[in-house]
Amino acid sequence: MIDVTRLRVFRAVVSSGTVQAAATNLGYSPSAVSQHLAALQRETGLTLFEKSGRGIAPTPAGLALAAGSEEVVEALGRLDGLVEDLREGRSGTLSIGTFPSAGQYWIPEVARTLSAEFPSLLINLDLIDVIDGPRSPYDIELRAEDPQLAPTSVEGHRRIELLEEAYVAILPAGHPLADRDEVALSDLAGERLIAEGMADTTCSGILRRAYAASGAAPRYVARSSDHHAAVGLVAAGVGITLLPRLAMGPLREGVVERPVAGEAAPRRRIVAFVSEAAAPRKAVVRAVALLHEVARRREAAAA
Repeated sequence: MIDVTRLRVFRAVVSSGTVQAAATNLGYSPSAVSQHLAALQRETGLTLFEKSGRGIAPTPAGLALAAGSEEVVEALGRLDGLVEDLREGRSGTLSIGTFPSAGQYWIPEVARTLSAEFPSLLINLDLIDVIDGPRSPYDIELRAEDPQLAPTSVEGHRRIELLEEAYVAILPAGHPLADRDEVALSDLAGERLIAEGMADTTCSGILRRAYAASGAAPRYVARSSDHHAAVGLVAAGVGITLLPRLAMGPLREGVVERPVAGEAAPRRRIVAFVSEAAAPRKAVVRAVALLHEVARRREAAAA
C-alpha cells in the first residue's frame, strides 16, 4: 500500500519542480524529501524521477502517478476535513424533540445560528408534546412543565430550566372582556371556551389544575390540538382560548390578548433535557447556549 505522506511529498516535488522548492513548501529538509522519494520508488517499484541537468524531472511513470493520484489526494483532504469537523462538533447530527410552540418560535432561531457555525451539521427535529415518559431518544428535548408539580426528570439526561411564562387570554376584539387590562379565571365562568391541546398534554393539565384552584368550571365548546387553529376559532367568534405567551405568536386581525391574573393564574415552565452522552459535543453545547439566549430575550420582551 502506498504511504500517503510519501505520495504527498512526491506530488509536491512534481508540482514545484525541485526538491529544494518542495522542501521549503512542506517545511521539510531537502534530505527528508529525497528520502521520501526514494522510499516511494521502492514501494511502487517504479522509477519516478530521472536526472535533468543539475536537477531531476518526473518520468512518464511519475507523471502518470501524479495525475492518477490527484483524485485520491483530494478525497483524503476531504476525509481530513470530515475528521476535523467531527472532532470539533461541526458535522454529524443533532436531534431535537420539542413541543410545537417552541418548535415554531425558538428552534428556528437556534437552527439559523447552528447552520451558520456548523455548516455540515444535520438537525433532526421532531414535534412532540408529553407530560412525562420514558428515556428521551433525543440529544436535546424541550418539555413544558406545570410549576405547581414536582420537577420532571429523564434518565440519562441533564435537566436545564429555561423559562417560566404566564398564560394569556385570546379574545375576539369586540368581546366585553377585551375592554379590561387583564382577566381572571373567574371572569371566564360561563364563557364559551376553546381548549388548546389534547386532554393528555401538559398544557391541558396545567389549565385543569388552574381552573380547579380558582373554583371556576370551564365551559368548553371546542378543542384543538393546534394553537393556530385555536386562535382561528377565536377570530371566527367561536369562543375564548387561553395560551402560554410563547404559543400566542403574532396576533391576527380581529383578536386581542389580555394577561390572565390572580392567584390561580396558570403558568408554564420550559425545560431542556440534554443527553449526557451528547452534552460534551460542541454543537450541543452551542445549542444549549442559544436556547438560553432565546429564553432570556423572550423573558425580557414579556416583562
